[in-house]
Amino acid sequence: MQAYFISKAELTALISSLLKDSTVVAPVSFQGKNILQPINEGNAGDVNLSGYRTIEPFKSFLFKITEKVAGYFTADQPAPGKKLVFLGVRGCDLEALEVYDKVLGEGEFADPSYLANRQDILLIGADCTDCGPTCFCAMVGGRPFPYQLFDLNLSPVAGGYVAEARTEKGERLIALFNKASDEQLNEKDKIRQQVSAKLEANNQEYKCRCTINWEEAHKINLENTKAWQTITKDCVECSACNFICPTCTCFLLLDEGDEGQGARDKGQGSEGAFVRHKVWDACLKNGYARVAGGANSRPKLYERLQNRYHCKFDYSFDRLGRYTCVGCGRCIDGCAGNIDMRKVYAELVRQVPLTAKLE
Repeated sequence: MQAYFISKAELTALISSLLKDSTVVAPVSFQGKNILQPINEGNAGDVNLSGYRTIEPFKSFLFKITEKVAGYFTADQPAPGKKLVFLGVRGCDLEALEVYDKVLGEGEFADPSYLANRQDILLIGADCTDCGPTCFCAMVGGRPFPYQLFDLNLSPVAGGYVAEARTEKGERLIALFNKASDEQLNEKDKIRQQVSAKLEANNQEYKCRCTINWEEAHKINLENTKAWQTITKDCVECSACNFICPTCTCFLLLDEGDEGQGARDKGQGSEGAFVRHKVWDACLKNGYARVAGGANSRPKLYERLQNRYHCKFDYSFDRLGRYTCVGCGRCIDGCAGNIDMRKVYAELVRQVPLTAKLE
């Protein structure tokens, strides 16, 4: 990839040009953290590409918290919206987007709402210049910088960014800028090495305790009820880990109708008065696996928590050939019971010889 240099002022000008025909979503600083915000001319200069991933993932802009999918006896055809630009996407969120593309964007039952939101999106990645205490992307095969799936990537260096394109869309954005110097490229590599070393040091304790891979540790402990009950003792079923996870894709459908006088006449054309909404669901909730007759295949909380880990580290390989955890650590930050996924697997690895003795 040819590398270019973009100054901070040039990046602000580039954002302004993108705003003419696109919705731009990017990180801005808030109380010492990075949060996602729609960008406009007024806050384009506030975009912050330093630090690490944002508090919330980008997924809600593609897989909305709630959206209408059908009207009265009709299928709702998603209207094409304004083009989307995701700016400052970290490596973990790009990996999560690959999961979404496979789960919701491929096959016979691809989600038309997702495909409409995903169409013609521009992905501008950014290197992490730091890592949080809960980040563990390297433990699940990731890196603290994008290396695939982006159109353009920005690596912060003194005075601006080293910009590298992987697609024609990305190349068109930066072709008129100056090429990056050897000093700037060396600075980019040095920052990446420093962040990778800090990430390694932050997770050294867990790496030493997780002596086998997480997929294998999970499989061996599938029937280890006592271990999962111990792990679940601090879980309060808040489902924060489900909702903040950048790769969770579960949803349910809700129908609603207006039963007031003349309801059928208020329905805008063929929709009538009844609509169907898709809303996020959470596998930790008691009702998630309950069926119409009242039976529940996972009535106990520990069974539901185990299923969440099973989804991320076991049968994700059967479906997608990869972990569906990207190591962003958001579930650790959001957990009301302070459950740390790294500690969970350290405990499962510790249980492996005990489980083997039982067999």
